[in-house]
Amino acid sequence: MTETEGPVRKALERWLSPIFTDKAKDVDLRFFADESDVLRHQIQEVINDNRTSYTIRLPKENYMHLAVANIADDRQVRLSEVEHSKTMMLRLPEEDDIHPLRTGVFSARLPMEVTDTTTRFDVKMYMVSSAVALVMDTTACADLLNLDCYMSGGACGFTIRDSIFAYDNRCRMNMERVAVDKVSSQQPSVHRVQHSAFGNQPYACLATVCFPTEDDKQWTVTVRATLTNNRHTTTTLTIEEPLKAGTLRVISCALTDKGEVDPEPEHDQEVGATVEMDWKEGSTIIIEL
Repeated sequence: MTETEGPVRKALERWLSPIFTDKAKDVDLRFFADESDVLRHQIQEVINDNRTSYTIRLPKENYMHLAVANIADDRQVRLSEVEHSKTMMLRLPEEDDIHPLRTGVFSARLPMEVTDTTTRFDVKMYMVSSAVALVMDTTACADLLNLDCYMSGGACGFTIRDSIFAYDNRCRMNMERVAVDKVSSQQPSVHRVQHSAFGNQPYACLATVCFPTEDDKQWTVTVRATLTNNRHTTTTLTIEEPLKAGTLRVISCALTDKGEVDPEPEHDQEVGATVEMDWKEGSTIIIEL
């Protein structure tokens, strides 16, 4: 919330506005017969709203209704095993590296008893995706050229009927650079090498949108800082507090002059860091006398 951090907050708000939104662009609504678990009815529609209603006619029976929203335009999230409600899942690609989700994904489940009379059902949908942002003070790292970052430990799928996240595929979620507006010209100048990807900005921000982490396990964010003279420093941050569905976790830290990521204790007391350095020697010049 300081004057220098203000542009970072605004940049994150812009970047995450399509994720943490009160509107659904599209919905996929499915109604399964509860006893046979076969699909009886389906509605797929673009609504661009936070509320809609449908009148449908179903045979008298007990049903399990499953609903999802905002997956039509998200290349990373797909429905799988949709023949039955017990197996229907939201799934990420089975790849080692996955790009951030482009939408906030919502889902709902509702047992429905359909009788001879007209019945109204209200279905509330809840967000199943999360977001992580890494905000780094880069002022001490004058030789910084670039930053690469990914998050590990998030779920790879979500069983809608049971509301259970799956962790069988340990994927890595890439973190994208969030463009931050230039700070005020009244701010102190920050030295930065000419070819830095971050200009003369005092803060770098990288973020991803993913599925939540497990309640009882640590998760990690790995940062690889590229410096001049072919030097690389890799820091793995270990986070104790789980990442919950529908939440944003901001990790505040600073880069040292060697490119190490140092978590700020007043903001992140449950974040640990381990560092690996790959600093190759520069070229050697032999002078013959």
